[in-house]
Amino acid sequence: MNVPGTLLFLGDGHAAQGDGEVCGVAAEVPTKGTLTIDVIKNRTVATPRVESDEFLMSIGSARPMEDAARIAFYDLVTWLSTDYGFERLEAYQLCSQMAKVRLANMVDILYSVVAKFPKRYLTRD
Repeated sequence: MNVPGTLLFLGDGHAAQGDGEVCGVAAEVPTKGTLTIDVIKNRTVATPRVESDEFLMSIGSARPMEDAARIAFYDLVTWLSTDYGFERLEAYQLCSQMAKVRLANMVDILYSVVAKFPKRYLTRD
């Protein structure tokens, strides 16, 4: 379905992909899925966010790769402080101790880095 103004694109389904998608292709497959998309009015986020049953995830895309990681972690720290009540420095330290980082893409024009925080350490205020 195309909806003008949604600013959302989904596609490029993979049956498998190694970290970084090193040569530019993964095991590409047609996909069908069910997603829940929330529209939160009067709120913006600077970079894509994903929430699974296990993780909060922020995605940074930039060159050099270090900038992509900084974008992802800056947003993750912001998310933890604004939605979960952590002080910014506490969230920063928790990310340093508990977060995971995945290199999602290193072959396109921009690198993509995913910063993941385990939800088992969260309680929502």
